[in-house]
Amino acid sequence: MHLLVLWLLIIPFLIGILFNFILPVVRRTVGITFILGYLVYFGCFEVVAIPCMLKITYNAFSYCTKYYTIISLVLAAAGLIRGLWVLKRDGFNVLSLFPGETHAGAHELLSPRSDPKMLKMNYSLESNIYWGIFFVLLMFQMVMSVVMSSFDGDDAYFVVESLLAQQADVMNTILPYTGTSTSLDIRHALAVITMWIAFIARQSGIHATIVSHSVIPCLVIALVYLVYVEIARILFRRRQEIIPVFMIIISFLMIFGNVSIYTNATFFLTRTWQGKAIACNQVFPLIFWVFLWMLEDTGHFHSTNPAKTVSDDHYMITPWVMLTLINMLAGVCTSLGIFFGGGIIALLTLILLFFSRRWTVLVGAVLCEIPSVIYLLLYLSIWGG
Repeated sequence: MHLLVLWLLIIPFLIGILFNFILPVVRRTVGITFILGYLVYFGCFEVVAIPCMLKITYNAFSYCTKYYTIISLVLAAAGLIRGLWVLKRDGFNVLSLFPGETHAGAHELLSPRSDPKMLKMNYSLESNIYWGIFFVLLMFQMVMSVVMSSFDGDDAYFVVESLLAQQADVMNTILPYTGTSTSLDIRHALAVITMWIAFIARQSGIHATIVSHSVIPCLVIALVYLVYVEIARILFRRRQEIIPVFMIIISFLMIFGNVSIYTNATFFLTRTWQGKAIACNQVFPLIFWVFLWMLEDTGHFHSTNPAKTVSDDHYMITPWVMLTLINMLAGVCTSLGIFFGGGIIALLTLILLFFSRRWTVLVGAVLCEIPSVIYLLLYLSIWGG
């Protein structure tokens, strides 16, 4: 259990601490730092796993595990050192616990480019009660995802791929249905989420099937709702006391969204460990969140003064860095995530361009798609070969 906490919570958060200097002060919360850490965490795994899978013939997964472990621990150690240094310099106010809990410092209060409404927010007793109701619903979904775990036909492929990596030390070179050796299945191989689950299973010493059905759902459910909290943080900036009400509504939509086997809510609670479920429930909302962030920074969102933006100029690149990492996460989850994610980014870029009237928006959109282009070219070259 303690190893799961280390590899699923502590290390990603420390990685987020290492890189959260790129975040504007008002967004330097525990939640966004954790999201940033996980995006870097998954991005590093994609960079390590795909070359190991393509270039190493024997014991590929062991090499992948070794390299990824070293990179993760080095980044986490650097994050710990930076965190201790910042803590010593700034005290415990370096991170805010919840959205809206960041206190305004002298720089934020005096800067004409900051908005104090984005800062400290005291929730009322009623709002705290609603937060309590939401957390009860969250815990209910997490518990039910374990005790009422659903088994899907795709488990015969995806979960077994994780198990084969853990026990046979291969990466997508044994056919899960028969157990015989096979060539690399390019349709699924580049979506290395199954290998990441196998990594967590090997590092924790827990069977890959248990990790898939009992551990990953709890993690993904919490991360998805964390993204929705950040979306609500922007949508209800002037009325943050209703954020918990929004989260309760989202919870009910997820709980009672099984109106078809194809809805995202169905995938969210019954096939949570699969890449396609993570893509539609986490990757795509992350894209919408980043564009809401950029729309807010233009000053047009909520009818604010365009001259007053939330962040300084050197923070304007941060959302595009986040989108780059989100595109990498889309490729980790599913190959189709590259296409759908790119389409959503293209559409939302046009909307952002209309409001911001800055040609640099197009430059950012093109640059953040570079990992997707590399992924697609790699996919086509292997498929054609």
